[in-house]
Amino acid sequence: EDEDGDGLSCELEILAETDPQLADSDGDGYLDGEEHSAGTNPNDEASVIYTGGWPYNPNKESMNFPSWDSESEEGAFVPRFTGVDQYGDIVEMYDFSGHGRRAILDMGTIWCEPCKGMAAYLSDGDTSHVEEYVWWEAEYEGLYEAVRDGEIFWITVLFSAGGAGDADLSHTQQWHEQFPNNAIPVLADTNLDLYNWIGVTSYPVLNLLADEFSLDIYDDGGPYSVLRELPDIL
Repeated sequence: EDEDGDGLSCELEILAETDPQLADSDGDGYLDGEEHSAGTNPNDEASVIYTGGWPYNPNKESMNFPSWDSESEEGAFVPRFTGVDQYGDIVEMYDFSGHGRRAILDMGTIWCEPCKGMAAYLSDGDTSHVEEYVWWEAEYEGLYEAVRDGEIFWITVLFSAGGAGDADLSHTQQWHEQFPNNAIPVLADTNLDLYNWIGVTSYPVLNLLADEFSLDIYDDGGPYSVLRELPDIL
């Protein structure tokens, strides 16, 4: 039996010396079963899966991931992507799948002014950061609250195609320092894997991912396609 619904049977709880009546024995935000799967200590609040508190999907290993040679199109599943985040952790993007929420994949660069405008708005909710851009409409204002309240995951991925150097930890740290939002992971696409698979032509580019990480809305350039659907998405 799994009395507390944390993914560990009572027998495993005894072996792990965790509380069989408490789903998160150390109170660090991760279920005991998630920590057991990830290899962190469910009895130590300092031992967490991700410093940023990002979600974890213990079932992702059973999923069928397409190769990077697969075609990016609506309905296609995103290949398995990992990137270093603003805290120096290597984050598995598929850990955001399987939680009953969709995700917006936001891709851009540190020198892209519209990208910065979107990030600034998501940091403090002030629409003056984005009102100058033709792709922004007043009816999109609920986006900030939806991301803040966890109604939808927002995943920012930085790349450096055509710029100075590859995206790395310094870029993700700089971005988070300039546009802080504890609900948003900032990942570096150092090898341009995701950039090339999406086929990015202009940025910021937004794609909408279903809960299982197939592309609900696919776009290779600009935020238009996803933003137009925001009133129905949120």
